[in-house]
Amino acid sequence: MRKVSMEDYLAEPARYELRAGSEEGAPPCPYGNQYQWVGFDLETQEYVRFTKSVFKLLVNG
Repeated sequence: MRKVSMEDYLAEPARYELRAGSEEGAPPCPYGNQYQWVGFDLETQEYVRFTKSVFKLLVNG
């Protein structure tokens, strides 16, 4: 899964969204558990991993 940094996110914020980890097609975490939230790249139509700073920005609104 590709990692999205704050720089990447701020360059194109409309390109990314935060999705529930329970959505169909959402990848499991490396330990086999389900993510609560996972990033999604609308341009490439693939799930991505946000850096902690991007994740906090999206969760805290």
